[in-house]
Amino acid sequence: MLTESEILAYAKKATRGAGFSWGMAEEAAMATLRLYNAGYDGFLELTSILENADGQKQPLDIKIKVPCGLTLGTFYLDCSKKADYVEVISHLMFQSLCGDLKIKEPRFPEDAPDIIKRFAHRTYVPDSEESRLRGAG
Repeated sequence: MLTESEILAYAKKATRGAGFSWGMAEEAAMATLRLYNAGYDGFLELTSILENADGQKQPLDIKIKVPCGLTLGTFYLDCSKKADYVEVISHLMFQSLCGDLKIKEPRFPEDAPDIIKRFAHRTYVPDSEESRLRGAG
C-alpha cells in the first residue's frame, strides 16, 4: 500500500511530466491525496487531467473554453489570495479539483497506475557513466 508521501511524490512527478509547472504539480498532488483521504481514487481523476494537458505548450491556460479542474482551482486560489478570501475560495478550489465529495473511509492504493508512472518517468534524468560513478542508483 502506498503511503501519503508516495502518493504525493507520484502525483507531483506525473503532473510535472505532463508539462505543468512545479507549483501546479504541488496543487495536483495535494488534490490527489485529498481524494484518497476522502475515499476516492485520486490517480484516476489525475490521469484524465494529465492526458488532456499532455503535449500542450502551456496547460495552464484559463482562456480555453473548459479549463481543467486543476487550472480552474488554482486560478480560484490565486484570486482568493489577492482578495483575502482564502477559506471561502480554497473550498471552491477543492470542489473544482475534486467535486462535491461525500467523505468515505480513506482508501490508499497498493501501487500507482502505470500511466502515472509513465508521466512521472519523464522527470527522471537519464543515467550516465558519470552519474553512476558519483553514486546515483
